[in-house]
Amino acid sequence: MVFAQAASAATPVACDPGTYYSISNKHTVWEPTNLYSDWGAPGVTLTYNKTASGTWSATGTATVGADAGVIFAKASTSFSVAIGKQWTRSSSWTYSATVKKVAGKTRGRLRMYHEARGFTVKKVQRDRLCRTTKVYYTVNIVAPIKANSNLWKIEYK
Repeated sequence: MVFAQAASAATPVACDPGTYYSISNKHTVWEPTNLYSDWGAPGVTLTYNKTASGTWSATGTATVGADAGVIFAKASTSFSVAIGKQWTRSSSWTYSATVKKVAGKTRGRLRMYHEARGFTVKKVQRDRLCRTTKVYYTVNIVAPIKANSNLWKIEYK
């Protein structure tokens, strides 16, 4: 008879030591850009007709510093869409919309919003035994997608 030796519960599991990033709490958001019309009263039709550069930069990146490139690459893979620290697009836009009467609001304006991804990134250091030896940070980041995915809407004040 041949007997196999039982694995000991105390036998440590070997890991590749190193720095690891995890992406969680993933969601889509629409962030306001720097492109907007003048204000109009209810009933006024606003037209935005301009050649300009629309821009929007990621938030929450100051904490991650030099790791930003690694984090955006990991998040892009996780979302299956390219994201980055900044989005810029130069083009000509023409849009019109009528300001509606909204309770408690006296005016509205057209504004471009750009599609972005929100997520939490966590950076940890692990040793050979898979123990987390140091947590460097956990940061909430909102980053623009690199594609030209925009939404015009009226914002009210």
